[in-house]
Amino acid sequence: MYRLNPAEVLDRHYLEARCQLLELAAFFDRYQLAGGGDPAVSPEPRLSRCVQALRLIASDNQPPDRAKQLALLFSDTTTE
Repeated sequence: MYRLNPAEVLDRHYLEARCQLLELAAFFDRYQLAGGGDPAVSPEPRLSRCVQALRLIASDNQPPDRAKQLALLFSDTTTE
């Protein structure tokens, strides 16, 4: 199986990643402008998970399984 080198990964995915980050920043801005306050200290569990996800993504000591970790973070673990 052919693997991309780091430059190829950036060439293929940078613009899409940048777009998604801009959308996320706009989401946090809209939340604050609506009177929601600082997303990083929100009691709202959904927003708290988004902030946790950003921290996980930005962590430099994270093994390369961030997508799996995010899927688990956003998974419904209730047994009902």
